[in-house]
Amino acid sequence: MRWSITTKNKRNVPPFFPSLTLKDILDSIIGELLDGDANVSPSNPHEAVDLIEEELSYTPQTHIYLIVHNLDGSMLRNTKAQAILSRLASLRQLHLLASIDYINTPLLWDHTRLSNFNFSWWDCTTMLPYSDETAYENSLLVQNSGELALSSMRSVFSSLTTNTRGIYMIIVKNQLKNKGNPNFQGMSFKDLYWSCREAFLVSSDLALRAQLTEFLDHKLVKSKRNIDGSELLSIPIDEALLQQFLDEQEKKS
Repeated sequence: MRWSITTKNKRNVPPFFPSLTLKDILDSIIGELLDGDANVSPSNPHEAVDLIEEELSYTPQTHIYLIVHNLDGSMLRNTKAQAILSRLASLRQLHLLASIDYINTPLLWDHTRLSNFNFSWWDCTTMLPYSDETAYENSLLVQNSGELALSSMRSVFSSLTTNTRGIYMIIVKNQLKNKGNPNFQGMSFKDLYWSCREAFLVSSDLALRAQLTEFLDHKLVKSKRNIDGSELLSIPIDEALLQQFLDEQEKKS
């Protein structure tokens, strides 16, 4: 692959997450290029790649680094996903760093896709347990507790756009701020909206609603109605783990 020292953007993709789609990946890249506006992303994945290539051509100094954990994961193993990923890898300003789990994975690729990927191969076998890869399995423990595993939270959070991560961190900080309040049931949608407006993360309640849908789909947030009908948002994870997550993110920033 071609690499550049001038890194602007990095996207992490965990293909072992069961709700991951090819559109999630393309929307994430387009949202990063268009300052969080992924609503213009074409529904056709090939047109989305064309848009990414066009946007990158306007800013030659911009480079996207796409990190895919398990390129042969169950959610990306299909022909369509591999074709689109190989097209992305062929873009001059997009650089793909990927791992594979199966020795026969290259059999998924024809000559064109293999040429597009243009991989430099390295044996990086770790012998580590499949902790992250199995974190999303519907285990009885997770089903019974209803809580989000911290490893799942980290992996999904890292794949979000900058603006989306900012929105989520507002919910995180609000929940921890109220951890000693026995009456706290969650952050109201109204309060979240105005906090996001003040931080220039969203321009309308519809845009915020679209981001919340992603949180709900990925089980990052739970939603319920209060007695007065207002929507309350909370993160289904132990407070100590949520504090650990916040500390980790603040160290990175």
